[in-house]
Amino acid sequence: MTSQAIKDSAKQLLKIISKLPDERIKHLVSFKDSQTERFRRVAGLQPADKAERKASLEDIKDIINRTSGPLGLQKDLLKKVQATLPQDNLTEQSIQEQIRALTNIANNKYKKYYDVGDKLYKPAGNPTYYQRIVDEIEGKQKETFFSAMRTVLFGK
Repeated sequence: MTSQAIKDSAKQLLKIISKLPDERIKHLVSFKDSQTERFRRVAGLQPADKAERKASLEDIKDIINRTSGPLGLQKDLLKKVQATLPQDNLTEQSIQEQIRALTNIANNKYKKYYDVGDKLYKPAGNPTYYQRIVDEIEGKQKETFFSAMRTVLFGK
């Protein structure tokens, strides 16, 4: 496995990651952003916005490895920190496996293979249950206090 093959595989994986939709619910860390940053380093590409670049895990590892006692840390504490830092031991095969898995997710392979159907999405006892939850998450329709009480009391 050559270093160039790993870089090429990482570039291929970056193309698939870029096609993923943005997350609907914003979190502190986005899967898409974190994986893009991770595989940009593996592919040997520069970060997208160099001006706003924060210290990455690679930068922290580099600081710890270059100095004997960064930030006044004791040597035994420094060894503990080095032992807990995750190591990226990527091979071409492991990146290809990730490419296959991400392609399956992007193409909704398992959603199509394990099709659920309307019996689960719209149960007979409360057919609008899941649609109300999705509308609430997306902010389309707010449920009032009285409609919430009606739902609790009558189940619809």
